[in-house]
Amino acid sequence: MRRIQEGEVPPDGATALQEDPDRPVFRGNGRYDYVCVECGNVLAHAMDLEQMTKRVRVKCGRCRTINVAVVDWKGPTLAHATSPAPEGSSAGDLKDEP
Repeated sequence: MRRIQEGEVPPDGATALQEDPDRPVFRGNGRYDYVCVECGNVLAHAMDLEQMTKRVRVKCGRCRTINVAVVDWKGPTLAHATSPAPEGSSAGDLKDEP
C-alpha cells in the first residue's frame, strides 16, 4: 500500500474505514496481506492482487493514514494477476502469506 497523493480520487472509488485497528477491513482467501504504509497495521488479510485496486482505499484505524494499492492489476495487466508481486515492492506494500 502507499499513501494517496493530493487530488488522487478515482471517480468510482471509495475509502473503507477501519473501525477496529485489530481487525482487517477486508478478509479473503488470497496470497497477500496489505499493511498500512505508515504504521504496518494489517488493513486487508489474504487478498488477491486483482481484488485490491487503486479504487479501493483504506483509512488505517491506528494512525488514520489513507492507503491505496501500489499496483492496479485490473485492466490490461489482468492477465498477469497470478504473477508474483512487482519487482521493487517493499514489505510495506505487500506481505506474502506463508
